[in-house]
Amino acid sequence: MRTTDLILALVLLPTLGSAQTTPTEIAAAADVLARIKVLQEKIAPEETAREITGRIDPKRSALIEQAGRVWDSEMEDLSDHIGRNPEVGWAEFEAVDTLVKVLRSKGFTVETGVAGLETAFVATWASPAGTDGPVLGLIGEYDALRDIDGPFHGDQHNAQTPVAISAALGLKAYMESDQVPGTIRIFGTPAEEVGPPAKTIMYEAGIFDGTDILVRSHSAPETFRARAGFGVCCLNINEVKYVFTGRPAHQLTSWNGRNALEAAVQFYTSVNGLRSTFRPEASIQGVIPEGGIAPNVVPARTVVDYYIRYPDEVYLEHMTRMMDDAARGAALATGTEVEIDRYGEYRDGIALGSLEELYFAYARKLGALRINEIPQRPAGYEETGWVTRDIPGIGVGIFSSRDTYHTKGMEADGMGEVGHSGFRLDAQIMSAILYDYLTDTSLRQKVAEEHAELKILLGDYHSRLREVYAPEISEIPNGSPLQPGCEN
Repeated sequence: MRTTDLILALVLLPTLGSAQTTPTEIAAAADVLARIKVLQEKIAPEETAREITGRIDPKRSALIEQAGRVWDSEMEDLSDHIGRNPEVGWAEFEAVDTLVKVLRSKGFTVETGVAGLETAFVATWASPAGTDGPVLGLIGEYDALRDIDGPFHGDQHNAQTPVAISAALGLKAYMESDQVPGTIRIFGTPAEEVGPPAKTIMYEAGIFDGTDILVRSHSAPETFRARAGFGVCCLNINEVKYVFTGRPAHQLTSWNGRNALEAAVQFYTSVNGLRSTFRPEASIQGVIPEGGIAPNVVPARTVVDYYIRYPDEVYLEHMTRMMDDAARGAALATGTEVEIDRYGEYRDGIALGSLEELYFAYARKLGALRINEIPQRPAGYEETGWVTRDIPGIGVGIFSSRDTYHTKGMEADGMGEVGHSGFRLDAQIMSAILYDYLTDTSLRQKVAEEHAELKILLGDYHSRLREVYAPEISEIPNGSPLQPGCEN
């Protein structure tokens, strides 16, 4: 779900301030950004990454090579198989069946249908040396994009779980041979491209609980890393369906009915009228997937489906409240009823300098191509943001396509040499990061310290935004409504 052009357009300054994307955000976050800078100076992520990756460590080198061999011998073909048999979100039955069989054959215990999601799973391997070590998590995806010509893997999700398995098996071999305690978990997460977000459902069900670190890979048209802080790849999003219910009647006696389509159209028009009252960074996309059954029957049910987006979640809530009120007004005006279903949320995630720089140092060391040295806007390692607020982690994005996201060119590259080489590096880097986290107490402490402090700073940032927006959104910091004034 990444959109490079959107991210780059939002980056206003080549400084730490570019972590936030609007003048209001930057002003509100000034103190927070200064504290992030102090935190980064304290933990020295670039220096730490150089020190870790510069070590001569034969065991780590063997583990990296093992992850590469697993990719070459098995997982590259598995990735291509999933790529040639694309399945859209919530219907990835063949992909999940194949992945589960592979994982069980490799010694993992696999629980399917987790969190009530038919195509979600958790694969677990416990070290024979015991489970009192870290729980090392990897995220895998496998859903394809929808297209008029049918589903296709234009975001290279076909590779993500085979990459995770390659990294996990390299790590597993080391933990077995050296009798290192700990647990490896691979989280199969469906439907990344559609709502409601599966990772949020799994998060709320406690599926990720107890995991100490999460790593994930994603396709990329260049090799880049994020700066430390908080953000999200494609803006904070509320996914909301407005379901209008009326009363059917024959159109020749329409006065006996209540027209839900007229309510939906009035609401849709009202939202267009609201756009000028929202800040210019607002983004609203909507469709009417249900508009009635037949022209000669008064429509008794319609649905308007909106993605409501803004760079921060505080102003996003203001936008959503105004749209909710517009829907209620349209229902009142047409004698219909409206049900508001907020079925999905995406929020700012936490990006850790300690892990971003470690990943990037490995990318340089192992020969990744198209390296962009400029740190990009912070974005949590997975798209919903929620998981990153509780569990530290990193999203690895090695150059794997000459085209951009959601394109047939990216699909083709994913099953060619460009993609295969990038995915192999993804697996090797993920295995190395997990090895370092497992074996380096100092790194674990830095990651934990940075994550805890950034989580506090994210809360402070939201509090400051509420203060700044208060006159505009009729809200004071404690949430009580402002008293309206009177001007002559």
